[in-house]
Amino acid sequence: GLSSMTTSKDAQSSEKHKDPEIGWLIAILTYCSYALLVSIGHFRDFCANVTGVTRYTKTSQKKGYANLFQSWESFYTRRLYHRISDCWNRPICSAPKAYINVMERESKTQDGVMNTTGKSTKCLNLGSYNYLGFADDWNETCRPEVLKALSKWPNSMCSSRLDFGSIDIHDKLEKLVAEFVGKEAAIVFTMGYGTNATTIPILMGQESLIISDSLNHTSIVNGARAAPCCIRVFRHNDPHHLEEVLREAIIKGQPRHHRAWKKILVMVEGIYSMEGGICNLKEIVQVCKKYKAYIYVDEAHSIGALGRTGRGVCEHTGVDPADIDILMGTFTKSFSGMGGYIAASSAIVAFIR
Repeated sequence: GLSSMTTSKDAQSSEKHKDPEIGWLIAILTYCSYALLVSIGHFRDFCANVTGVTRYTKTSQKKGYANLFQSWESFYTRRLYHRISDCWNRPICSAPKAYINVMERESKTQDGVMNTTGKSTKCLNLGSYNYLGFADDWNETCRPEVLKALSKWPNSMCSSRLDFGSIDIHDKLEKLVAEFVGKEAAIVFTMGYGTNATTIPILMGQESLIISDSLNHTSIVNGARAAPCCIRVFRHNDPHHLEEVLREAIIKGQPRHHRAWKKILVMVEGIYSMEGGICNLKEIVQVCKKYKAYIYVDEAHSIGALGRTGRGVCEHTGVDPADIDILMGTFTKSFSGMGGYIAASSAIVAFIR
């Protein structure tokens, strides 16, 4: 009875976090609209080549030379992005609060260059990483602490930690992070992106395998590429496909000589930064345990934002942090600071140091 209740709860949790499917009608209309814009763009390029008249004179080719800008990126920027460029890169003139002041812009040349008008519009902010509001107004949230810290630890101490930059406050922060996320030890970095980009190559060497979610952040992708290991990808948030990839990797072994992998690391995110979906962590942990694979969870967007006490995706999904080998996170989202951290066992943190 208890087993069936647990299975039922897991199924409900999986269903709850399942991403909604796009209907076929919406998909067809979207692709048709996209195809129409692409067709019009190619027709305009054809007319420009025939007549020599184009507003993109800076991207026109030199006589006798091959076209340097003949690529999909160039075409997309010229014929699709510039049509609706005002939807992105909007400058603001306020703190990233729940409501922000967005600067109004206009384009007079139709070449994608936008000029501000001096006016602004108050808008509801749906795109900020300021999840808990700590960056609303630093005078209210942390001014006394910041000024006190500057008097005790001046900017002249901002050196590399390997040289003279490691001070007692770093040790206090690392102990606090480890205690907060439920791990033995932690190490902090000056940049969230750099945390993944530098830690992954340290951990994964030759004859190792990384199995990465297909929608993992660029920092994970670049960190994995920088490591001298092999990489496999499983379908986004799909524990069943992860098991298939793991089973195949273990059976076939390494390329050429088919020896066993020295170590396998599965990499996922707590909240996927581009899609906003929550990781099916409990099911993925079960698969990793079954095949004795290590698991690395990027909590850049979930730490502070998920869980009853803000302890991230482990607390939210009911997973024991002890079952996660490496927890990575950043201070730049919920905590409105800078930098990142790796929390793991004392042995792993000592190895990274």
